[in-house]
Amino acid sequence: MSLYSELKRRNVFRVAAGYGVLSWLLLQIADVLMDTIGLPDIWGKAVLGLILIGLLPVLVFSWVYEMTPEGVKRESEIAPDSSITLHTAKRLNIAVIVLLVIAIGVFALDKFTAAPLDTAAPTANTASSTAGIPVVAVLPLQALSTDDEGIFLASGLHDDLLTRLARLQAFKVISRTSVMEYANTTKNLREIGAELGANFILEGGLQAIGGNVRINAQLIDAASDEHLWADTYDRELTTANLFEVQADIAGAIAEAMHATLSPMDVEQLGRVPTTNLKAYEAFLRGVEFSEGLTMSDIHGASAANREATELDPEFGEAWAGLAFSLIRQYWEEGAEDGAAPNNSLIEESRQALDRARALDPGSVSTLEAETYFYYYGFRDYSSALISLGQAAAIAPNDVRVISLRGYLLRRLGRVTEAADALLRSLQLDPKSTSLIRETVDTLVPAGRCDEARTLINSGLEQHPNDDGIIISNAYVAQVCDRNMDAVIQSALRVEISTRQQLRRTTGNLIYGRAFDKAIKRLTDARDSWVQRPIVLLMIDNYLSWLYRETGQLELAEQALQSGRNQAAQISDRGVTSLMELMTHAALEGDVEATRQFGEQAMNAMPRDAWRVTGYSYQIGKIYALAGLKDEAFSVLENIRYDHGYTVLTLMEVDPFLNSLRDDPRLQALREKGAAQVEAALLAVQ
Repeated sequence: MSLYSELKRRNVFRVAAGYGVLSWLLLQIADVLMDTIGLPDIWGKAVLGLILIGLLPVLVFSWVYEMTPEGVKRESEIAPDSSITLHTAKRLNIAVIVLLVIAIGVFALDKFTAAPLDTAAPTANTASSTAGIPVVAVLPLQALSTDDEGIFLASGLHDDLLTRLARLQAFKVISRTSVMEYANTTKNLREIGAELGANFILEGGLQAIGGNVRINAQLIDAASDEHLWADTYDRELTTANLFEVQADIAGAIAEAMHATLSPMDVEQLGRVPTTNLKAYEAFLRGVEFSEGLTMSDIHGASAANREATELDPEFGEAWAGLAFSLIRQYWEEGAEDGAAPNNSLIEESRQALDRARALDPGSVSTLEAETYFYYYGFRDYSSALISLGQAAAIAPNDVRVISLRGYLLRRLGRVTEAADALLRSLQLDPKSTSLIRETVDTLVPAGRCDEARTLINSGLEQHPNDDGIIISNAYVAQVCDRNMDAVIQSALRVEISTRQQLRRTTGNLIYGRAFDKAIKRLTDARDSWVQRPIVLLMIDNYLSWLYRETGQLELAEQALQSGRNQAAQISDRGVTSLMELMTHAALEGDVEATRQFGEQAMNAMPRDAWRVTGYSYQIGKIYALAGLKDEAFSVLENIRYDHGYTVLTLMEVDPFLNSLRDDPRLQALREKGAAQVEAALLAVQ
């Protein structure tokens, strides 16, 4: 008998076929798990490796052994007339067919129901990127009454309507951030549709008269300017009526676009989260506050949501809003930097989240609050991704869900996937300056410079005077283009008003050797808006170093003395504060204190792949400033350079590393980092 015939008789080919189909299914399951709970890419490679390793033993087993009614026996021990390989072959055929049917079903489900991920850099018109799913832009509602209540209600209802429409699966909705610039615009609807990438535009107005409200709305085809639907609603001003009007508008939009609301969509629109109008108004104030960036905004959101829950203790969305604002306060008050903030905020947030879970389990609002609770409260990014995945199953087109996924992936070090998610969210929020900045700042360390250039140029065209976008433009010029003249020019354009802006622009001027200009920026900030000791210490540290470099030794000593006064007032031990104290010790020439603060800073670094590279570089350069070369290299050599494109650029231009320039270890380190960067780029192509 030939080898081929014997392989066929012993069912080796059938076993191989079944193993192949089963392996494909396992790889699909691994891919879903990685995407859902945030497992690193290495898990998929590990599953593939185990499958490949297992192939040969399985084939050898099918050749050597045979399944018999008495159990597994070696094939050589079975008489030819006692073999049941034909019967086994039939059973294997059935198993392979069943596996093939399952595999075809999984393929069809993935092919025809999964939402496409368009990772191309967005342009002014992104309608083509969302082909097949209608895109709606809801313009700000006009307040047709001049009293404060009518104006507030128009703004709040517009925000809430956008939120509820964005959670429907029948169509996509442009974010409020992007549509707000069209309030009282003189542009025609075709222009607006083209700029936002929207197929349809909803516009309308609201008038509150005593205890009644009138809402008018109309839907227009953005390309043809054709009116598809219009209606006016006169209702008594109650929450039930407001939610009913929102549901009617959503249904009319879907019908006009020939879209079908899913049972889940209908269920969401039919919900009345509160019947207490005052509680709803307090909730809307909380939503408005939550869009702000200052601590007063965060405190305002907590106060408004707390008021809403007191007015209606059964208001689940308000409890979710309270849980989010409290955990955000915890994060902003020091948790992000690894400081020891007010831990009681975690417990308060947990209690609010538990109430939201009890009253409104499985809702998008509750799941988003749960996501942030894991994220901001514990840096538990995998648990946060699980909660967010549940929210995405309900609201796959919600820009906040999509962008939050990008930020979580970034914290896990999955920068390329994070950039893809943020690019996708930009399709629904193309005018958002913060989202443009964050996406550019993610594309650059991912090595995707062409996309970063395209996006930052578009951002500058739309928002030429936005300080954050100007700073991101300097980032692209520095890392991608090595154009230090452009970096300096961008730094000089920024109207500095925050600590982060001051640090980045000062750093850029120092990298470009524009020392006098850096001194001017720092002294202007010190003499105008800066009050916090930690920011003043940062300024004094920079000035002490800059004055030394420019030969102004008396001014350098004055800055150093001022730094001593500021350092004495700093009690928190977050990584940012520790690095400033470490820098001050290095400038003082206190080697032992530099080491102590450096060790504390390394220990205080949070579990955060997005931040750890930058923190490690800063600590390494401070060691170099103090002349502690071995300590500097000990830190710099342990940086992950697969996403360290920025660090490699800084090593070329940062004067704080001058003490290492003649050390052969620096060149070896740069070569090692460049090789890791190249490998990372090849891995994602």
